[in-house]
Amino acid sequence: MLQVQERETTAAEVFGHNVRRYREKQGMSRFRLATNAALDDRQIRDIENGTHNPTLLTMERIAAALGVDMPRLFEREQDTPGAFPLAALQPAFDRLPLAEQGRVLAVLRLLLQVSKE
Repeated sequence: MLQVQERETTAAEVFGHNVRRYREKQGMSRFRLATNAALDDRQIRDIENGTHNPTLLTMERIAAALGVDMPRLFEREQDTPGAFPLAALQPAFDRLPLAEQGRVLAVLRLLLQVSKE
């Protein structure tokens, strides 16, 4: 019987996937990202496709152009189908005033209590 082995996703593929995801989330074109990061459009394309291993300087430029902390560009998506990536909400949560953050946390605590019952 033929067994298919799943290939481990490379760091370059994870990085590229996240670059594309954050770029598209912001409605930014690949050309605009390349311009903002002082890179070539083809280089961004190859990075997003996971076929190019960017230098540390290139990764820093891309993160800065996207306004994202570089570690976020290496986060692997959860393997649980249908799982909601709470990390995606962190930037919006961080922009809330402290009082609003407290209210959001209180609501989340209530939701956790209800789900346990």
